Amino acid sequence: MRRVFDRSTSPRLESITILLVLVGLTACQSFNVRSDWDDTVSFDGYQRYFWLEPPTAEGADPFADNDLLRKRVRKAIETQLAARGFRPVSQREDADFLVTYGVQLDEKIRVNGTTGVYGGYGGYGRWPIGFGSGIGTTDVRNYQEATLIVDFLNPDKEELVWRGWGSGFLQTRDRDRGQERFEAGVKAVLDAFPPRRPAR
Repeated sequence: MRRVFDRSTSPRLESITILLVLVGLTACQSFNVRSDWDDTVSFDGYQRYFWLEPPTAEGADPFADNDLLRKRVRKAIETQLAARGFRPVSQREDADFLVTYGVQLDEKIRVNGTTGVYGGYGGYGRWPIGFGSGIGTTDVRNYQEATLIVDFLNPDKEELVWRGWGSGFLQTRDRDRGQERFEAGVKAVLDAFPPRRPAR
């Protein structure tokens, strides 16, 4: 039986006022991560890992498959694994698990609806909510969403034992801020490893 762990790093804003002020910022800073794993596998003894280089596909997207991204992803994963006490080994036979990754690009559609409000009624007393009239417009745009997929495999048969993936932190226009966001996204993905098993 497989279980899926779902979490979001988007901040929870309980105040409507704060939400209205920060809605633009939170929209830019949020990303989603999930994970899945084999329930029959015990991860307690995992300490050492060996890198499996991701395959290079002919005609692959230049964003998803390039040396710069490979180095960035590998360094970020190694940093997070080291922080959790896992260490790399140079010989596959010495590893408790194998590590590899992939980047998937999906076509998405974003629909933004806006309304230009004019006139209206301001409300009064205990019902301070008014109304107004307006004209709505809809903006439809196509875009690509990049998802980072991190896989851990059994070293003997190369069977998948754990997978974590996340989106919303790979693509950015500002490289400096983008690197911080990227590292935070990789951390969020690996925060789900090892899996948190429910208490019996």
